[in-house]
Parts: sequence; structure tokens; C-alpha cells
Amino acid sequence: MSSNPQINEDEKTKKQQDFFERARKGVLKYLNEKGGTLSMSELHEYSMNKYLIQHQSFSRMMETFVDHELVIFDSFNQETVITDKGRAFII
Repeated sequence: MSSNPQINEDEKTKKQQDFFERARKGVLKYLNEKGGTLSMSELHEYSMNKYLIQHQSFSRMMETFVDHELVIFDSFNQETVITDKGRAFII
């Protein structure tokens, strides 16, 4: 391992980004396997139990899903619905 603190920090950041991306795909795969629609609480519970994604990181994850049109969030019913684009993302 390098003694350069910046390289170590860059490696740590890269590992965190890689993990977050694997978790995003995993959560979307789970949503798809469960029929494509889940309540927000079910999706949050899965991400917390499987990937140890806590509330703030889960919120960030959901924002990326919505921003990239991978899911539609129905705020009235508190449901998350995977889109065709989301299904293509997990292949």
C-alpha cells in the first residue's frame, strides 16, 4: 500500500463508489424479482439488511434511481416501480 495519503484516500473513495454501484444494481434486481413494485419501506429494509445502506445513503440511492429514470416513485402510495430503463440497467 502506498504511503501517499491522497492515493489511499482515492482508493478508499473508489472502493466506496464501487460498493454503492453494486448495491444499486442489487437493490434494483431485488425490486425486479419481487414483481417490479415495492413499498419504500420494503426496499429500504432490504437495502439496509443486505448492503448495510443506512437512511441517508438510501435516500441518495433513491435520488439516483429517480434522476436516471430507473424507477418511478409513487409518493401517494409510497411505492417504487422499476422502469424498462431500470430493467436494462441490471442486465
